[in-house]
Amino acid sequence: MTTLEELFLEDNQLLGSIPPALGNLINLRSLVVSANNLSGELPESFGKLRNMTDFRIDGNPISGKIPSFIGNWTKLSRL
Repeated sequence: MTTLEELFLEDNQLLGSIPPALGNLINLRSLVVSANNLSGELPESFGKLRNMTDFRIDGNPISGKIPSFIGNWTKLSRL
């Protein structure tokens, strides 16, 4: 499934931590998980998502600092 480019899971009552395995989806451009109950820090594996243009996590109790790997997302236009 590494060819997946868009994943929209907005408002699906998801809970728990964000799975680090999502970082293996290296062609992912859009990840929308807004309005769920995802918690914890963003996985370090997300540093591999260099094609990310749209990343939405609003409405989740995410914790921790903004990770430095977001600087690798040079194509990001929506956060």
